[in-house]
Amino acid sequence: MDKFQVVDISWGERNKVSYDAGYDQHNLPEEDCAYLEGCGFYCIYGRHPVYGQDVLLYIGETKEGEDGVRSFRARLTEHFGGRFWYHQNLSFSLGVAQQELSFHEVQLVESILVAAHKPALNRMHIDCAKKGSENILVRNWDFPGALQHECTGSYWRQ
Repeated sequence: MDKFQVVDISWGERNKVSYDAGYDQHNLPEEDCAYLEGCGFYCIYGRHPVYGQDVLLYIGETKEGEDGVRSFRARLTEHFGGRFWYHQNLSFSLGVAQQELSFHEVQLVESILVAAHKPALNRMHIDCAKKGSENILVRNWDFPGALQHECTGSYWRQ
């Protein structure tokens, strides 16, 4: 039996994104938003013309880089001001790894999540997790939404 590096991700409840027609922009929730300054993984849900009203559209990650922290707030603001502008009924959930992950490990975990769940708007890793993810087991806890409770890189590298 293979030995896996277990990565536990704690997911928060979904947060609704509001739309301001006057400014033609999506807005993140303002109340109790300290969690938006952190890093980790995120899922974006919303209406898709083919798949339905409330589906998993995108899985992404934020991490500390050489130029500092790229927070959930920064990344989600980019998404909602760009490629998601025409989607409706948008919401998101945030996931934080329960252990310290390196820059590279964050990318491997994201690739497993994308390969396992095939979100409608992800382009990379949709068919196969990233090389190096073979020995990682991802476990999704608390409020995983549309995510499977467990997924492995070994399965999604085949």
